[in-house]
Amino acid sequence: IKKQGEEAKVSCRNIRRDANKALEQFEKDAVIGEDELTKHKDKVQGLLKSYEGKIDELADKKGKEVMEG
Repeated sequence: IKKQGEEAKVSCRNIRRDANKALEQFEKDAVIGEDELTKHKDKVQGLLKSYEGKIDELADKKGKEVMEG
């Protein structure tokens, strides 16, 4: 269960990386400014932390179920 949780977090981090690359390309193409880039990267980071927390929570819950069951 821990391994699956870690794999899920790695997947989320890969999505963050891809999102940040897309945002950086938007800035390079002058679609967004530097301030917007920073704001959106911070938002992506916040989402990542939120989902990592949810993954940990679910993995812990399932781990306890398995140990009890």
